[in-house]
Amino acid sequence: MGTEENKIYTAVLIAVAVLGIILVYFIITILRQQKSNFALYNSKVQAEIITLEKERSRVARDLHDDLSPVLLAVKYNINSFELEDPEDRRVLAKTNETLDTMINRVREIANDLMPEALLRKGLVIALEESTDTIYAKTGLQVRLKHDHIPALSLDKSVNIYRIIQEVIHNTVKHAAAATLLIELKVAGPMLLLRTEDDGRGFDNSAGSRDFTGLGLRSLLSRADILKGTMYLDSKAGMGTRYTFEIPL
Repeated sequence: MGTEENKIYTAVLIAVAVLGIILVYFIITILRQQKSNFALYNSKVQAEIITLEKERSRVARDLHDDLSPVLLAVKYNINSFELEDPEDRRVLAKTNETLDTMINRVREIANDLMPEALLRKGLVIALEESTDTIYAKTGLQVRLKHDHIPALSLDKSVNIYRIIQEVIHNTVKHAAAATLLIELKVAGPMLLLRTEDDGRGFDNSAGSRDFTGLGLRSLLSRADILKGTMYLDSKAGMGTRYTFEIPL
């Protein structure tokens, strides 16, 4: 190979090396930007979840402390009247039924926003009370199994409770399942939350529309808030299994 050819060959190698360096830098920049965008999005979602929980708590407190007593006072006042006309007594009885329905509905809404049992009795009892009523409302049989769970902070309990609510919602809405198993287990410094349904499952590959449309962003964000990890296993016709590993 002549001197001129050596120069050309060297120049080509240098050009390829420079292009390679530029390409690698470009790829690294894109990956960093994607990571930054994902972190920013995740922070935004987590901030929205925290704000939502604060608002839920405030509205539940207002309903429980302000609206319920007013409705009870109205019921007490109208029942203090002595009515002799049968038609008036019939109207009063109907009004009492309406007020009772309103009072019960306000309590249900307040409890959905922030379960009273979660505040007073802790996570496990709140889950037991909520899962007992699911079959009557949805036809989904929920089985809850748990170890002795140590006392958890309210924030941690609320986020775990919301994760289970979201899984139940997804199961009822999408899975066509008959049963859902929910298991809470202590493993060393970790709390393991496992759920498994016998529904139709779905394709959880990255490009699947179902995978991105089942409220998984909320589950992932709550797992991040808890500094935990979420695993998902689902196949068409094989049900869906979630596992959350949450530091105690």
